[in-house]
This record gives sequence, structure tokens and C-alpha cells, in this order.
Amino acid sequence: MALGEIGAPIGLSGAVRLHTLKSVTGLPIDDTLLMQSAECWVYLAQARPARWLYSKILECSVQTRGLKLRLQEVQTRDQAEQLRGAQVGLSRSVFPEPSEDESYWADLLGCMVVNRQGNTLGEVRSLQTNGAHDWLVLQAGMIPFVAQYIDQVDAKARRIDVDWDPEWWR
Repeated sequence: MALGEIGAPIGLSGAVRLHTLKSVTGLPIDDTLLMQSAECWVYLAQARPARWLYSKILECSVQTRGLKLRLQEVQTRDQAEQLRGAQVGLSRSVFPEPSEDESYWADLLGCMVVNRQGNTLGEVRSLQTNGAHDWLVLQAGMIPFVAQYIDQVDAKARRIDVDWDPEWWR
């Protein structure tokens, strides 16, 4: 799961600034999960073809604006510059299990959204946040991911029950 996005290089030895994406998980994961990890995955979306890079973490420490990250696979400032905008993730196995009333965003992707009338509204394509709350993004539109509209989330059954009228998207 992605936990951060690589920013500008720091120095000449390949270190980069890492901006954490705490809201991306749907849970309040703190920076210590990244700082305690020995390895990570970097998604190189700008590469052709896009690909994942696995690397051991040499350093992950707190800086003034985010974290400083040094990877075994990145030794120069030029290499670090090529990573700008890439997402950094960890294997799912290092994440704590969510409590009963929590879900990781990754577990909600692809869930079918069904309203109280039994109408299937679509599949969760992505999730977004606006700072105030999160949103389920379906092909037809967005639904606020708040208790007022979300009746039940059953990630195992791949279903989210909502109090939502599709006319509200019009």
C-alpha cells in the first residue's frame, strides 16, 4: 500500500524528501511504520512501461517537511530526481489489522455499492479526501464516505450499503 510520495532530492547521495499520505490508507498510520521498515516498493508511474522498484531502506528519518528517505537502489542526485512524484509503499504484511469498524482504502476498491432500495450504484473505482471527509468514487459520481450516507461496509463480501439516491448526482 502506498504511504508516501517522493518529493525533491536532498543532497548529492540519492536521498529524497518523502511526503506521507496518511489519508490514503483510511487509517491513521503514523510515520513510524515507514521509519521502522527495512524495505519498500516504489511505483514508477512515469517510467515506460510503469513498474515497481523494490529496494532496501538505508535511512528513513524525520525532517522539517516530511521524511528523508535513502534507498539502496538510489545512489546519486540524478537518480533521486527521476523518482520525483513516485509513490512509496510497503507490503501489506507489515500493516496492523484494522479494527472491526475500520477498513483500508485498498480493501474498498472494487466493492459494489448498493443503496437501501437494493439498486446497485456501481463499483468503487477510487477514494478521495477533501480534508473534511473522504469520498467513494464510482463511475456515476461520488458519495461522501460519512456515517450519514454509509450504512454498512463489508469488505470481505465486497459490498458497501449506502443511503443514496442516484438522482442526487444529477
